[in-house]
Amino acid sequence: MKKRYIILISFILMLLFGTFIPYTKPVLPFVQLPGENYPGSYNWPIVGPLFGGLTNTFVATVLAWIIVVLLGLSLKARSRTADEIPTGFYNFFEMVIEGAYNFAEGIAGPKVRNFFMYFMTFILLILVANWMELVPGVDSIGVFEDLAHKKAVEATEEWVQAEEQLGQHPSEEEIHHFEEEQYEMFKALRVGDIRDGVVLTRAYADENGEKPADAQYTIVPFLRAAATDLNFTLALALVAMFMVQYYGFKFLGFSYLHKFFPFLEKGFGAKAAKNPIKVIDIPVGILELVSEFSKIISFAFRLLGNIFAGQILLFVMAYLISVANIAFFGLEFFVGLIQAAVFAMLALIFMTQASESHHGDDEHH
Repeated sequence: MKKRYIILISFILMLLFGTFIPYTKPVLPFVQLPGENYPGSYNWPIVGPLFGGLTNTFVATVLAWIIVVLLGLSLKARSRTADEIPTGFYNFFEMVIEGAYNFAEGIAGPKVRNFFMYFMTFILLILVANWMELVPGVDSIGVFEDLAHKKAVEATEEWVQAEEQLGQHPSEEEIHHFEEEQYEMFKALRVGDIRDGVVLTRAYADENGEKPADAQYTIVPFLRAAATDLNFTLALALVAMFMVQYYGFKFLGFSYLHKFFPFLEKGFGAKAAKNPIKVIDIPVGILELVSEFSKIISFAFRLLGNIFAGQILLFVMAYLISVANIAFFGLEFFVGLIQAAVFAMLALIFMTQASESHHGDDEHH
């Protein structure tokens, strides 16, 4: 059978099972910005008391690191001698590394040897984390959770906090009673879908607009793309900006602080006396300092916003007409690549700028 017929048949099957056959139509997942805790993980030893549970985005982060480390170890194990000709994936990856190094060298110049390890690590880690949302099973295979109970617990916690702010301290019996009331309310609203064996099926409304009585479940996936969690993107942003400051001090010493506090520069008072306009360097330096902190926010939310929005786009399109995700998977593939490259490139540019004297001459130490 020719390939085009296989593709056509696959397309028709996706259209049938994903759009027209009710039992197989995807459900709309329960979307929330923080990573989901595995049900009951708040009672687990260590992770429960310290972190309030184990999130699927944290597990995905660990998995992304493992993939990157295994990738490096596997390629190192196949390192070749000067007489050997590289083939296969090793040849491809060597080409990627060489291209990335030449690109970074064009930005950082001779200092690229100091920065390239971070540049390439950012690209690989973020790329794996971004593309994880495209892997079948991620965001769709997990454990069932009673969505009505989840919402009732959250509502109860908010009520208790509000009462304590007013100086009231509800008893355990009152808290339990309030939680039961909330559970019955959310259960009556039928906020979820139907648990049918090992699958979650979409709950359809009847002619009165009401869902079945047991439409109260959702799935907490075992894995959710790490880059859809602010904790992951913020941690990367903090690491990137810490290294920016590190290389600033490494190459310029304490004169690096003159960028933010120009009045610390030797002879600044005399220069300001001769040229009063130089006093404007002080507020400019403060703006530079504020800019360093704003870069953390920019790093974190740019990556989070793009990947989280892409995840929701895939969810919604799968719910409406799943076959359309063929196109959107390709879009998110390139978005994940571009966001990884942008993050790493900006980090490289900032590290390079930090290592250069703002007077135009490097002070190497």
